Amino acid sequence: MPQSSTEQQIAQLRDAVRKQVGHSREKRACYRAFCLLMILQGQRISDIAEALGEHSRTIERWRKRFNEQGIDGLLDDTSPGRPSRLSEQNMERLAQELRSPPSRYGLDAERWRGRQLQEHLKTHYQVELSLRQCQRLLKKLRPTPQVRPKENPHRYEARNTL
Repeated sequence: MPQSSTEQQIAQLRDAVRKQVGHSREKRACYRAFCLLMILQGQRISDIAEALGEHSRTIERWRKRFNEQGIDGLLDDTSPGRPSRLSEQNMERLAQELRSPPSRYGLDAERWRGRQLQEHLKTHYQVELSLRQCQRLLKKLRPTPQVRPKENPHRYEARNTL
């Protein structure tokens, strides 16, 4: 059975709202506050849940948290994630080491890349990280590179002409 135009619009809006809300802790709290505002204005929880694609028990939990903790109850608890395998002190030391070329630490390279960092961490810190995690760590810790001088604009034009 095909959806009506109104049902399609509702589905599109619901998806757009859920997509936007998922991007930050504050947006999720605002979304929850909006749901509670609708309850205070007389909307039934089941109707709100259906319209927004939520489970009614979820909205009940939000209402309970709001009643117990106020606005702060609408915020998600922060999730610290997995603890780092490197201590804060080791992270600072590593950041300093990344300012020198890898060859200084016995690696056959002139510049730090994921593989070199992976090997360095294993050798000097007894820590094994995936290649992708080493690349993320490099991006986070490596000093910002020097800006290259701009290309000759005439050279650019010459490349783009037929």
